[in-house]
Amino acid sequence: MPSATGAAEPWSTLRNHRHIAHPSLTSPFPFPRGFFATAVLRFPPALSSAVHRTILAECKRVLRPGGYLEMSVLDLDLVNMGNRARRAVRGLKVKMQAAEPGVSLRNVSDEVMGGLGRRGFVGCYRCFVGVPVAGHLPSAGDEVEAATAAGSSASGSASGSSGGTSGASERGARKEVSFSDLLTAQNANGESDDGIAEMVARVGRWWYSRCYESVVLPEARELGTAGGNILENSIWRDEALIRECEKRGTSFRLLIGYAQKPVVGVRRTVSV
Repeated sequence: MPSATGAAEPWSTLRNHRHIAHPSLTSPFPFPRGFFATAVLRFPPALSSAVHRTILAECKRVLRPGGYLEMSVLDLDLVNMGNRARRAVRGLKVKMQAAEPGVSLRNVSDEVMGGLGRRGFVGCYRCFVGVPVAGHLPSAGDEVEAATAAGSSASGSASGSSGGTSGASERGARKEVSFSDLLTAQNANGESDDGIAEMVARVGRWWYSRCYESVVLPEARELGTAGGNILENSIWRDEALIRECEKRGTSFRLLIGYAQKPVVGVRRTVSV
């Protein structure tokens, strides 16, 4: 990625570190074929579909046979959006399309996962993580208690007729722990660490602005750290939007995964 500022990076003093600024993602990477054992695609910004395909093709070219491509991709659409969040995202898409007509408004995770198959990557493993938009999330215990209270009468009558079947079903049903549950988990003193959830939400909003709002807000490209100045025209300046996301538990959709370049390339033959 081209560097926005000429300031030295914190790791520039490391002896084994080399920083090479690439002026354009549409041109080939300045590395020979099979140069790296691992390539990392971290938080790509909003680009056209053609540029996404070029990036994946170049990553495969510079990887050695058997090398890995690691991915950390933040999607444009949010999970569990309310009316206000849906309007904000829709308005952002309209502004992005007006600023750059060729930009892709699809979720980047769909672009990347589709491109991996077309480029011949194998052994692809992925998971989607919900990063909270707002810091204070609803407690998972409250949701379980509400669901239990809603079906208490039905479960009580069913247990009387089914005998010991209900006990076996309760043991077999395991509750899946989500990222939100980990952030709102209680510590030894019985208090949840809201500061961690708030910091994770702030970093998530910052990355979202860097990836997508930078298309329509030039000042978003100049933020050097997560603690930079809040964008004046950012959608996250709307306190009502933050409250809605907090109430609904709205989250960013983060793709984390990796894929491998085949050790032996696929041979293309023609039957005659």
